[in-house]
Amino acid sequence: MSTPDLLLDPQLKYWVLLPISFVMVLVGLLRSNATYLLQPGPKLEEFKALREKQFLKRAACFRQNNGVLTKEEFENRKQYFTATLESNEFYAIVEDPNADPANPLTDPGMNDALMNMAKGNVMNYIPQTIIMAWVNYFFAGFVIMKLPFPLTDGFKQMLQTGIETPDLNVRYVSSISWYFVNLFGLRPVYSLLMGDLAAAELMNQQQQQQALPNIGGPGGPKADKLFKAEAENIQILTHKSIFDGITERVLEKYADELKAL
Repeated sequence: MSTPDLLLDPQLKYWVLLPISFVMVLVGLLRSNATYLLQPGPKLEEFKALREKQFLKRAACFRQNNGVLTKEEFENRKQYFTATLESNEFYAIVEDPNADPANPLTDPGMNDALMNMAKGNVMNYIPQTIIMAWVNYFFAGFVIMKLPFPLTDGFKQMLQTGIETPDLNVRYVSSISWYFVNLFGLRPVYSLLMGDLAAAELMNQQQQQQALPNIGGPGGPKADKLFKAEAENIQILTHKSIFDGITERVLEKYADELKAL
C-alpha cells in the first residue's frame, strides 16, 4: 500500500528553509573572515636557519642535475659539497652533544601551533553549536521540503532526523537534517561568494613553508642527519655527462631524414 504524499505549506520555504540557509551562509562567511584575520602572519626565518635549508637544497640540486657539468667541474663540486656537508659550517644551531635533549613542549613554535589549533576549533565549534540549538528550539519537527529525485531508504535517518514517522517517504527533509546538509555542502557557495581568496592565500603560505624541510623543528629531522645522508649520497656519485656521444645520438635519430635529403 503506497503512502500518500504530504501537502507542504508553501510558506515553509520562506519562514523555515530560507532562514536556516541564510543564517548558515552568513555565519560561515563571518567565521571564514574571522579565521583569516586570526591567522598569524608569516614569520621571518632567521638568516642561519634559511641558509641551512638553502644549502641543503643546493646539494640536492647538484646530485640530481650534475650531468650538465664537465668532468673537472663535477669533481670540484663533489669535493666541495662533501667536505662542507660533513662539517657544521652551515648549521643554524650547533648542538652540544653533551647537553640534555631539548623539551619540545617548551619550543615557542609548538606553542604557537597548539594555540592556532585551539583557535580554529573554537571558531568551528561555538557557531555550529549555537545554530544547531537555534534550529532545534524554533524549527523542531518541521518537514520543510521534498527532494525532486528518488533516494534509497539508507538516507532516511540522515534526512529525517527529529521526525518519528517510519512510513514517510525518504525524499522529505526535516529542518535539523537541512541544517546538516548545509553544514557539509556549503563550501562551494562560500568559494563562489568570497572568490576563495583567503583559502588560496593560506594554501600558498603552506606550500612555501613545505617547500623546504622543517630542519630542527618540532618533530622534524635533525640537521646533522640530513647533511650526513646527503654527503653519503654525493660521495657515491660518478660523472656521466649528458653530452657524451651526443653527435652519434643525433645522427642516429635523424638518419632517415638525412638520407631523404
